[in-house]
Amino acid sequence: MKYVNLALSALVLACWIFFGSYAGPAGLPVPALGQFFNPAKGFWHNALPRATERQGPLEIKLAHPLAGGKIYFDERAVPHIFAANLSQACFLQGYAHAADRLWQMDVSTRATEGRLSEVLGTRTLARDRDQVQRGFRVAARKAIDTMAVHFPQDYAALEAYAAGYNAYLDQLLPEDYPVEYKLLDHTPLRWSPYRTALLMKGMSQSLSARYSDAAAAKTRAELGTTTYQSLYPERFPNASPIVPDDGRYKNSKKASSPTTDDQALLLPASSAPASAPPVTPPAFLAAALPHVPATAAGTDAYTLMPPHPNNGSNNWAIAGTRSNTGLPLLASDPHLSLTLPSIWCEQQVVFPGVNARGVSLPGAPGIMIGFNDHVAYGETNVGHDVTDWFQIAWTDSTRTEYLLDGQAVAARIQTDTIFVKGQPPVILRTPWTVFGPVPATEGPYANMAMRWLAHDAPGAGQRPHTIVGTFLGLMQATGYEDYLTALRGYIDPAQNFLFAAKNGDIAIRPNGGFPLRGEFSGRYPIPGNSATNNWRGYIPFSERPEHKNPARGFVSSANQVTTGPDYPYPYHGGFDEYRGRLINRRLTREKTMNQRKMKELQLNTYSLLAEELTPLLIARINRGALTTEGTRLLRLLSEWDYYCEGDSRAATLFEQWRLKLYDLTFDEMPQDSGYLRPELWRWTALLKSQPKHPVFDILATPEFRETAATITQRAFEEILEELNGALPEPWAVMRNSTVRHLGAVPGFGSGLINSGGSRFSPRALNGGHGASWRMVVELGPEPRAWGTLPGGASGAPASKYYDNGLDDWTNGRYHELTRWKDVSEANKLAVAGWSFVKE
Repeated sequence: MKYVNLALSALVLACWIFFGSYAGPAGLPVPALGQFFNPAKGFWHNALPRATERQGPLEIKLAHPLAGGKIYFDERAVPHIFAANLSQACFLQGYAHAADRLWQMDVSTRATEGRLSEVLGTRTLARDRDQVQRGFRVAARKAIDTMAVHFPQDYAALEAYAAGYNAYLDQLLPEDYPVEYKLLDHTPLRWSPYRTALLMKGMSQSLSARYSDAAAAKTRAELGTTTYQSLYPERFPNASPIVPDDGRYKNSKKASSPTTDDQALLLPASSAPASAPPVTPPAFLAAALPHVPATAAGTDAYTLMPPHPNNGSNNWAIAGTRSNTGLPLLASDPHLSLTLPSIWCEQQVVFPGVNARGVSLPGAPGIMIGFNDHVAYGETNVGHDVTDWFQIAWTDSTRTEYLLDGQAVAARIQTDTIFVKGQPPVILRTPWTVFGPVPATEGPYANMAMRWLAHDAPGAGQRPHTIVGTFLGLMQATGYEDYLTALRGYIDPAQNFLFAAKNGDIAIRPNGGFPLRGEFSGRYPIPGNSATNNWRGYIPFSERPEHKNPARGFVSSANQVTTGPDYPYPYHGGFDEYRGRLINRRLTREKTMNQRKMKELQLNTYSLLAEELTPLLIARINRGALTTEGTRLLRLLSEWDYYCEGDSRAATLFEQWRLKLYDLTFDEMPQDSGYLRPELWRWTALLKSQPKHPVFDILATPEFRETAATITQRAFEEILEELNGALPEPWAVMRNSTVRHLGAVPGFGSGLINSGGSRFSPRALNGGHGASWRMVVELGPEPRAWGTLPGGASGAPASKYYDNGLDDWTNGRYHELTRWKDVSEANKLAVAGWSFVKE
């Protein structure tokens, strides 16, 4: 027996030496366990109180010219930055962001750059390859090179910010690194302006990289032009646009309207031309969801703002004539991925002439959504399609030359290296054309060049500053002209910039580099055989739509269509047509608004889709054939008020019925088939006005012709059978919303969120997407504001400030966004503070 015990002891010792000394043993995604469990330097060290836990005053000596100023912390650990000037403010913002969000900034920009495999090995190699070949590294370098030459003030702000980040990093010992570094066994990157550019390109990928060119072309070829236009009309006739027609464009000539049937020029010989008659139903119904580019690895982990069809936002401003104070009110809540640490970081930034408060984006200077003594501002996503695909004709299989205007033109070969943990590096060579990179050799976009707005970096001849100047300018704005000036340099991702000022002005301006396309619409792939098919610039700033001080007394946006049909410049994209209509309806009916009503509207869980669709579902049920259980289930929905509260079972039944009926309607369309599905509003219109449309026929039953009524009944009966006498589960359970950790580390995220909200409610909440920040501002001589964040100030999971705001956010509670006027007031009210001095 003693030899058995000795052998077991030896085996345990060998295992400990093996697993304790080496990271990733046997290919397992684990750190070196000996280092990880080291009581002094391992993960236990991260549970100890640190200076970043805001314990008392601290003097920090730094060897940098910008060292100076103070950072105070309130009871929720929100940093209040007091600086001598803008440069020092940027420096201190970088320092504060590094102190709270070091790993978040590092890993999220790695994800955009295509450098996750350095940390995670081969499991993210496909994703990294996709990021590199789509040109994110090139675009970020181009942005910074242009900024350094043409916009030195913006570049200086990024250098100051990076210096602050690095000053914090340089003070750390390896044992001080956030716990995620120890889990993944890597070390922090130093910051630079290039990394801020990567952060912004990641934001562009999330908000302006949606397209469906190949799917639209394939669907149109299958259906024929007439049927395609019937199922996929360009405009929603009942839209409530962000900038309604007001007569200014009534007699305008449509600018650059496409005249060419671009899709017909691109189909392979085996495909039907666009002019072909529609094939006999039901075969024409093959379709799938519109394309939203996803990561090649199929995961959102490590991506700060993953591309998602539910990304969106709400914002609106009320004129003083409709406000209880006689001065404007503003509300803003961006809907993005819900993560811990939170996407945003609350901050106050004070320097001579400026006292701003709101949320910043870790990795960049400025206040992105906020207010100061004079104005308030916020943004929602525009949704225009700013990605076009050009079919390239290579001269041979080497993909080094392509035909352009009758000549063979050399492609520029971009060489990049992906370092892979534990593996040899991967060398990529991506051809670039006059249109952009050609990232794919297979799939629906094989041998097509990607023309994407985020690849552009216009110089000083086309704009006065960059995105950096936009948000630094908004933070310092004192009125409408400053707001306009800040927006003039903004290109991508296009945003609906909301504005309100204490002098009474309100405005909203959809703003960005909206492409001027020539004879091709950009809805389908475009011939890449001529440079004249490329974009011809952007819609001039003066001709971009704007809604200022309207007679109705409010401006608003919720990702709906940008303009009315009179607007002379053509565009297309993905637009939400439910939240915006509901918000505009509520604001029209409410004659006087106050800050309480603004919050209530942000927290409203009403579904306009349910209001419009539910009566159609109920009307098509044969009540006489219902069982007792069926009658009970139908009554549950009949008595529903269309509010998607967390405990609502009717909301669950509606969603189950809607999804099942939609899938039955388009039963021939597996979601990976590469076709396009009609929008919900169009489907609802067919249910209402064309219940015998062939779209409702089911392919699997050729002997029977289904209608909207028959498949509605079938969907209901299938749900009834699945429930087997039980009631549907509560809406919060079905929706399954949580706030995940950015790296998807188990235990570092939240539990189930039980509050109300849905994809189609002002209180948007769907899966892991929702309001990443809510803010309401009451302009006046002394502006007041309230906000709530689904997380906390700190990025450290062991910190009490990691998720201390999540409960308030979940339950609809706001905290006042106090602004300390000066250092004297901060000294009295702060819980802790850091004073910075030069060494």
